[in-house]
Amino acid sequence: MIRAFIILVCCAAASSRAEFPVPYDSEADKAAAPMPAAEAAATMKLPPGFRAQVFAAEPDVLNPIAMAWDARGRMWVAENHTYAERTKRFDLALHDRVLILEDRDGDGRAESRKVFTDEVQMLTSVEVGRGGVWLMCPPQVLFIADRNGDDVPDGRPQVVLDGFTVAQDNYHNFANGLRWGPDGWLYGRCGHSCPGRLGVPGTADEDRVPIKGGIWRFHPERKVVEVLTHGTTNPWGHDWDENGEMFFINTVTGHLWHLIHGAHLVDSNPSPNSAIYHRLDTIADHYHFDTNKSWGDSKDGKANDFGGGHAHIGMMIYQGNQWPEEYRGKLFTLNMHGRRANVERLERHGSGYIGKHEPDFFLSADPFFRGIEISTGPEGSAYVLDWSDTGECHESTGVHRNSGRIFRISYGNKVKPSIVPEHVMRLRALWKDYREGRTNREMLSKLLNDADEHTRVWAIRLLTDAWPCDTIVGTLPHARHADDGETLPALLNLAKIDASGLVRLSLASTLQRLPVEKRSPLAAALVSRSEDASDAQLPSMVWFGLIPVAESDPMALLPVAKACTWPDTLRWIARNLTGQMEKNPAPLNDLLSMVLDDKQAWRMEAVVTGMQDATQGWRKAVKPAVWDRVVASADKSDATQHLPAIIRELSILFGDGRALEDVRKIVLDAKADIGARQSALKTMIDARPEDLQKLCMDLLETRGLNATAARGLALFDDPAAGVALARSYRRFQAADRAVVIETLVSRASFASALLDEMAAARLPRASLTAYHARQIRALGDDKLTQRLVEVWGQSRESAADKRQLIASLKEKVTAAEIARADLSKGRMLFTALCASCHTLYGEGGRIGPDLTGSGRANLDYLLENIADPSAVIGADQRMNIITLKDGRVLSGIIAAHDARGVTLRQLTGESVIARADIVKQDVAPISMMPEGMLLALQPEQTRDLIAYLMHPAQVPLPKE
Repeated sequence: MIRAFIILVCCAAASSRAEFPVPYDSEADKAAAPMPAAEAAATMKLPPGFRAQVFAAEPDVLNPIAMAWDARGRMWVAENHTYAERTKRFDLALHDRVLILEDRDGDGRAESRKVFTDEVQMLTSVEVGRGGVWLMCPPQVLFIADRNGDDVPDGRPQVVLDGFTVAQDNYHNFANGLRWGPDGWLYGRCGHSCPGRLGVPGTADEDRVPIKGGIWRFHPERKVVEVLTHGTTNPWGHDWDENGEMFFINTVTGHLWHLIHGAHLVDSNPSPNSAIYHRLDTIADHYHFDTNKSWGDSKDGKANDFGGGHAHIGMMIYQGNQWPEEYRGKLFTLNMHGRRANVERLERHGSGYIGKHEPDFFLSADPFFRGIEISTGPEGSAYVLDWSDTGECHESTGVHRNSGRIFRISYGNKVKPSIVPEHVMRLRALWKDYREGRTNREMLSKLLNDADEHTRVWAIRLLTDAWPCDTIVGTLPHARHADDGETLPALLNLAKIDASGLVRLSLASTLQRLPVEKRSPLAAALVSRSEDASDAQLPSMVWFGLIPVAESDPMALLPVAKACTWPDTLRWIARNLTGQMEKNPAPLNDLLSMVLDDKQAWRMEAVVTGMQDATQGWRKAVKPAVWDRVVASADKSDATQHLPAIIRELSILFGDGRALEDVRKIVLDAKADIGARQSALKTMIDARPEDLQKLCMDLLETRGLNATAARGLALFDDPAAGVALARSYRRFQAADRAVVIETLVSRASFASALLDEMAAARLPRASLTAYHARQIRALGDDKLTQRLVEVWGQSRESAADKRQLIASLKEKVTAAEIARADLSKGRMLFTALCASCHTLYGEGGRIGPDLTGSGRANLDYLLENIADPSAVIGADQRMNIITLKDGRVLSGIIAAHDARGVTLRQLTGESVIARADIVKQDVAPISMMPEGMLLALQPEQTRDLIAYLMHPAQVPLPKE
């Protein structure tokens, strides 16, 4: 498959060449046009003294997606024409192009324009150097040699790296962003929707490096690829500061990140590594949208007071001399919905950095402005690429291929002298020497004692640069480890004495480059530094490096735990050892003995909390040999109020009947706090005593406990329990009734009772959503499905011709009809049909995608998603159908998983299911969203719902 795509990328242009400019006259281009380029530059709002001008514009440049600078000060531009509308994904009848633009007279406009190549496709990035041009064309990185520098390719493109998947389900978020780092590696980015397995051509699958979002790098001479971070949503911009620290920008989730080698970062998808218990968050102390609302609610100026919105593309840390000194070192990123440049002030804090909000730098008045990259030019001005389109993902309002701009933003006319700090000059010399092979271990080792923290950081990085690293989602063998016997002791000494948190962070990253058997001493030295206990990065980074230790030699974690002064890291060690206790109980037992001897309550609480985390979803476990001592010591210690409750819960897990009776008393105590009673009932349900069914039946009348009791009754395949639940539906609080319905659709006998109550008009038909109807169908009972049709109605899975259905709907839902719609009634319909799964304007469920930031303003996009929801849907949004040993059938989205269980996200929340309880687990080849939802509506209802979904702001509900 990959080989076939290589041929396609390299040859398709030659076989079906289109002339440039692309002769594209789409309906979208007819309907709207961007502001003239000169007017867009003239109307751009900038701080006093700055000027925007057109460096290049259509037809000379079209759809620019990336740029790079060569040693002669020329701009190389990647143009992408193959990215297409949603239904087509990529138009491979077209091809992409690389231009060379040059401003020879320094007037701020490119007079010279060359085409280097127009024989590539799916082009997202360009970089120059090392004897040629480097192009990111997922799934490959291509190299086109130009050894003599005559701007003519020496031959066909060579594939130097491959494995960058372009997902069938979601073709956004794919690989981009080639840039040379100061260390001589080629760095790049990749979004989480396009996971891949990276390697040079011909690499066996088992030897490839997995990636699912984050930053990677490739060494052209060594032919080595590394994944440096895992996570985020869609990084699309990065740069290095004067000290060589890399920062990158991201769309959708937190926008600003510091590159920490080996980091796992916050992501909306679960981590592929089940031992990742906490992921690092954005370093910014702010967001550019209102976090009290949906991240997507940032269009049309609604997030202007915050910075314009959630989507950030392109990034520059200004280090030129042309702008005033106050801008040096500031980070600039383009805010898509805000049509502006946000500014961040980077401040050292703890082991890393914090991004502080600064006033926005510019604001574009052109509604087509889609800034996609910003870079400092050789003379110190900033250059901004404008893709020039209107959609959120460039295609949701139609494809515009006839425009594209590059703006130059300058201040004054002269380059101003700037004083470069001495340590920065030394760093630049160090990087150059390293790239050119003029450094050695002895030289770098001396720099470990340098007075400047950044120099010490780079000495660590370069000393260990050739050591292999973990693959982030797993581990690689470390046979190539090149430690000479002197470097590791020097690093261990730094961990003990160095005053810089940034140095200690670099050492924590280095853990992932050490042989597994040599990691514990360095980790122990780091975790002994109590000043880092609440650091934002270090506790997690050390744990990331210890995960392979836990897998191969869990006893080696005990010296780290003994030295540990960090509650979080100690908690994660305990959590991991607890997960292994059935096969290997000794490490956990020894850990408990250690903290008992320590007699420090915080250490015991960290350990038992980790044990509690690990045993979520467990019903029974073998009691550790020293557990009775733990129980006895808790009564005598200065423990917090949480410790006794956690120990009691674990004691029940270990089969202590006395603890179970104590919990039962809390459940039945009418005078006790309702929250405590609810927690105690959950513990009883997990323990499953013999009288659990009777206990839950008795509590169906107790407000505050009956929803939890309903979940308990779901465990028993007793038709009488289903009847009792269905008949007590109206006794539940409105907020808890969804739990009852979810329970009733999990078993055929329960669902039958539900439908009987609905047929008798004692249970409202509207309480059963299309999602629940699909769940009943998933039970596989033909008679029950027929009963569903008779009582509730038809749940259609498909239309004979979805395209015809969409066309029919489009004819009916005209602009005139939309104008007549009752938006309040549309909101009411959304609440009834959609809000159980989807969030809109901060309200609704989390099981489906948040609709606030989608391309719903476009009617075609909206109708395609409703009429054919399975056409383009991410794997993480597909419905999982889980059959349990007790007979229940559950459906939902897998939010997390590990060797012991899975976390299933349903309409009413998340629950942990033990793998031992699962008989079968299937992934439906369809979206969780049922098809044919609009077919049950009257024409005016369809109009009102569509109009509400397209409306850019929330509206009130209908007045009663």
